[in-house]
Amino acid sequence: MRRRRFFVLALGVMAAGGCGGTGRSGAVLSSRLTVVASAPRGQGWDRAARALAAALEGDGLVGAVEVSDQSGTGAASLAAFTAARGPFAREGRVLVTGTPVTADAESADVASVMEATTPLARLAGEWAALVVPAGSLLGTFEDFAAVLRRNPAELVVGGRLEGGSDHVLYGMIGKCLGVDVRLLEYAGYSTGAEGVEALREGRVAALLGAARSFLPEISAGRVRPLVVSSGERIDGIDAPTLKEREVRLEYADWCGVLGPRDMSPADRGEAVALCERIDASPRWRAVCAVNGWNRACLSGDDFRHWLVAETRRSRGVLNELGLPNTSDTSCWGSCVGRH
Repeated sequence: MRRRRFFVLALGVMAAGGCGGTGRSGAVLSSRLTVVASAPRGQGWDRAARALAAALEGDGLVGAVEVSDQSGTGAASLAAFTAARGPFAREGRVLVTGTPVTADAESADVASVMEATTPLARLAGEWAALVVPAGSLLGTFEDFAAVLRRNPAELVVGGRLEGGSDHVLYGMIGKCLGVDVRLLEYAGYSTGAEGVEALREGRVAALLGAARSFLPEISAGRVRPLVVSSGERIDGIDAPTLKEREVRLEYADWCGVLGPRDMSPADRGEAVALCERIDASPRWRAVCAVNGWNRACLSGDDFRHWLVAETRRSRGVLNELGLPNTSDTSCWGSCVGRH
């Protein structure tokens, strides 16, 4: 079978941290800001939302910051994120979100992120890893790829929620390997711990997830990494990149900030400038280093153009996986997607 090559520019050049723009230097919001996290407390990018809020207050960029968590699907988070209550400089609301929300909005056939919000900035990203149990017969990524090429439905691969970043990445890997992605078996779990438990119990043959979240399991010898989705190898994880295995693909779950749909140009400019100052914050940079997040700031129109392309890519993969406009989009916990 002729291998197809699928190019994905997930986060641009991740090593080049920092935004290019300077925004309105010295401008500080004097009142309060509500940071809405598109995930339940402690899950997904909720940690990033809280770290962002701490940096805003700690650096004196905003007088007071409140963090509000949204539960449910990404589409529900978008629906709950209503227009700002007043001028952004007095009392604003921003949504901290990433791949799961954009992908779910596409799957649920509701208003897309571009239609429902004002893109402000991408701040960080998280590389993924594909791991197997220590005793798995899949010794290398080549073994894994060989099974998929022979029978795409033979392996059940687990990851975070169906239709989210891990699921999209699995579909992209399948496309790169030239397999029929409609036949791929995927099990979505609401937490990483549930996915690891499924891997231990043999309910899935392999697991996709945030690379650094697997470090304790890898160090204890309970799982083995087969490959990582980054452009370069990741410290502490003895695994090749997809590109090293001739899969022309880089992919990361991104974290960004979105504003209300009807922001005025002045409010949008102030919000973009605020995001740029967040990226320069020592507090924010320290949190990114501790959590293994890759700073990848892209703001304003550059982020908006990137988000259009990224959403289009996700939509294409989700269509091939058979997710949009199907009943499977309601399957958000420990379910196997069979198409």
